[in-house]
Amino acid sequence: MQDLLEVLRVQRHDFLNHLQVISGLLQLKRYDGAFAYIQQVGEELGRAGSTARLGCPEIVAVILTSELAASKKGVQINVEISTDFEKGLMSAFAVAEIVRDMLNTAISLVEVSAGAKGCIDFEIMQKDGAYVFQVSFGGSRNTEILAIESSAVFLGEMAGKLKGRFNTGTSADGATVLTLAVPVPDELSVDS
Repeated sequence: MQDLLEVLRVQRHDFLNHLQVISGLLQLKRYDGAFAYIQQVGEELGRAGSTARLGCPEIVAVILTSELAASKKGVQINVEISTDFEKGLMSAFAVAEIVRDMLNTAISLVEVSAGAKGCIDFEIMQKDGAYVFQVSFGGSRNTEILAIESSAVFLGEMAGKLKGRFNTGTSADGATVLTLAVPVPDELSVDS
């Protein structure tokens, strides 16, 4: 809960800062700059809005608090959502805990180089009868392997209890990929 309060505090601060920038541009009669800035902020809010409209508050809370934790380390999380959990998400709290662990692992291992932000790609989609949560990031290979191996067994066991699966892998470009897939409720068989 404390993390969510901090997210709200930071969002409020950012909003007030945006208003000050717009006000300053307007006072300087830099109308084109103000208009461009408003468009930029609107796009950022649009992306944040897609997260907020996600039909699972537990996952929304994890995304927001993880973005805040990442920003404190100079890391950016690019979120892409192509589902809204229309059919619901079984055991949402447990799924959110696994997703939080996946994102925390990525935040702790992503490589941040001098002058450049580290980057984590986080995607939520519905595919082959499952909700899929995928985290991709680059970092130091030896450190990643040790840290991921130590948590993969635990995350795999947690996913198994949800009739889901957890996998680790490497993408074609060398990024580490953590994937959680949990069944869409309507896709569960009657015997499950």
